[in-house]
Amino acid sequence: MQTETRFRLNSPNVIAETIDGEAILVDLTTGSYFSIQGSGSALWDAIAAGASLGLVVDQISRTYSLDRQAAEEAVSSFCAELEREGLIVSLDGTADSDPEPSFDLPQPNNGQVFSPPVVEKYTDMQDLVLLDPVHEVDERGWPHAKP
Repeated sequence: MQTETRFRLNSPNVIAETIDGEAILVDLTTGSYFSIQGSGSALWDAIAAGASLGLVVDQISRTYSLDRQAAEEAVSSFCAELEREGLIVSLDGTADSDPEPSFDLPQPNNGQVFSPPVVEKYTDMQDLVLLDPVHEVDERGWPHAKP
């Protein structure tokens, strides 16, 4: 895993919001939507905001007293799945001039242990999502309609 690697949300194709500890993502090109809960939602927020994978791994290790190797494996696997689903794209050195966002993972409650993040994918509403006029937009994304 390259610790300096950074990602961003695959916008305008994907929209995302974190509500009450659950990250909800919608792929507007396929109509699929995704849920990431627990510690995964905080990791999602950091990764989508452009935090380096090394910083994310450091935070997991420190917050959950987790072995660095286990943290690297969890972050690497999580990012691979997000990238495979087209939810994030690599910044590939384009963010070198952008400052890295700072973040802190929420402290675990009542001895909560780290569990690797799980991305749950739902396809049951694809037809409805694809009917939405949010797709009839220019390259800037919603709410900018095509001329």
